[in-house]
Amino acid sequence: MRTGLYGTLDAGWRIFALLIVTRFFDGSSFSKAMVPAAYMIGLLSTPIALFYLSRLKMRSAQICSVNYAIAGALFLVSSFASDSLWLFLGSGVLAAALLAQQMPLIVHIYSTNYTAADRGKRVAHAITLGVAIAPLFGWFGGIFLEEDLSRFPVIFQIMAGACAISALCMAQMPSETLQRSPSANPLAHLSLVWKDKVFGSILAMWMILGFGNLATMPLQIEYLSSSEYGIQATSTQIAIATIVIPSVVRILTTSIWGHLFDSFNFLLVRGLSSAFLFAAILVFFFSDTITGIYIGSAGYGLALAGANVNWSLWVTKFAPEGEESNYMTVHSFLTGLRGLCAPFIGFYMIGFFSIREWSVIGACLVGLSILLLYPIDRLSRR
Repeated sequence: MRTGLYGTLDAGWRIFALLIVTRFFDGSSFSKAMVPAAYMIGLLSTPIALFYLSRLKMRSAQICSVNYAIAGALFLVSSFASDSLWLFLGSGVLAAALLAQQMPLIVHIYSTNYTAADRGKRVAHAITLGVAIAPLFGWFGGIFLEEDLSRFPVIFQIMAGACAISALCMAQMPSETLQRSPSANPLAHLSLVWKDKVFGSILAMWMILGFGNLATMPLQIEYLSSSEYGIQATSTQIAIATIVIPSVVRILTTSIWGHLFDSFNFLLVRGLSSAFLFAAILVFFFSDTITGIYIGSAGYGLALAGANVNWSLWVTKFAPEGEESNYMTVHSFLTGLRGLCAPFIGFYMIGFFSIREWSVIGACLVGLSILLLYPIDRLSRR
């Protein structure tokens, strides 16, 4: 239930918030970049947040429940900010950042409730439920906003309600008390980057891959909506291309990726997912028709289905037992670091490159990350 409602929150913020900033508020490149950067701000702050949250002696699920409740209140504030771009962005960014901080806590819950043998399949089922909600909400939101974009407060009130229900669900979820870090330094776990060479090498690969993806993905809305690029898609077409089609493909394939994660070498599975992403970026941004864009969207859905499973669980294959949250905190921090920078760089660079030229650069970075998997695999076998 909690995961299903998260699909509403993800679609609502990632797509509709950017559409509102672009078309309703006519925001600057900086304000547009703040939307995808919001989750990354949350991820970047996870080491410090986890350090102090562990001192509360609360169960992981209880902390998640409180975060959802606060995020819901902030989304409600955003719904009343139709006259102020910065109140809308400020409250919305804080809400999205809080939701992003959940991941190390969720991994802690996964690792204590699911065995290693079936963890991928079980989490894949949960992700599929979340993704199943996204196209329904995307379709509804696209049609609802098509007639009058000023009705967006209703979308954010629905998101606030989803947060409230998620908070109730999380409060009842079995989990263990978050272990307090013995160090007095909230950033002490970042030393794992160089202490664990295999872990650090994978993080470097993921940094290159993530930057290539995150520097181009937020430009989808710009490519579809701006008159400069000739597509000028309607709100419904944007919702279909960025929410509905990727979500449907993810529903159909996430369980397959979960099986692959459990059954095969992680680096091989990561390389396959990255290959689909490489193709999706080029197909999407080099399509002149909405049909071609839909095909690229399907490729994104296939790649993201694998990416979600891999991103959520890969540390459980490399971290010592009981250290999953610490490893995930480092991974989340670096995801936030690249994710915070990449959207701003992406929107800035299209002032010097066309979106298509910049998409080629992003695709090349994804390709480089695939090539790096071979030496990492050799290192992990030593």
